[in-house]
Amino acid sequence: MKKKLLMLGMTFLPAVAMAAPDFNGTWALNKANSDPAPNAMYWLTRSGPTMGGGRGNAEVLITVHQDATGMQVADSQTAKREYTLDGKPHTRATDTGIEKAVVTAGLQGDTLVVETTQPYGGMPGNATLKVKEVWSLSPDGKTLTITTMRDVPAKKQAYKQVYNKAQDQPSAICSAGCVAPR
Repeated sequence: MKKKLLMLGMTFLPAVAMAAPDFNGTWALNKANSDPAPNAMYWLTRSGPTMGGGRGNAEVLITVHQDATGMQVADSQTAKREYTLDGKPHTRATDTGIEKAVVTAGLQGDTLVVETTQPYGGMPGNATLKVKEVWSLSPDGKTLTITTMRDVPAKKQAYKQVYNKAQDQPSAICSAGCVAPR
């Protein structure tokens, strides 16, 4: 009987010990510790700087609402992104609305992995863009690191962005566009 209870306890121990990371909150980009985001259009236009991301000196904030099944990410630079955290592929319209992207998002241990595959340029028959984001938290939960690997037609790019947890405050970024966690 003791053996059965011990084995039963050991079966549930890993699930209890390994809680899912909590990305909820408002995060401020730490530019000093982050890589500049590559300009995705550089290889096509060959003009302007090779790095940048178009954010200038403005403070960059992202707001994350996460629950057990999904996550919403909003910032002032891009459209709100929604992810279903089941590790299965889901389709969504690309920014142009012409083609579809396939997005797979799921928690893997203490990280979140988001993989997106879509036509590059938004037109049917274009090259394929593959993006993989790995989200991780520092042990104290106050630093979020997002490592992004992009496989664009001309080259592979990798960069990391480091965010610091902002004070818990209502965010103007999400007030109109985000839904409270489910």
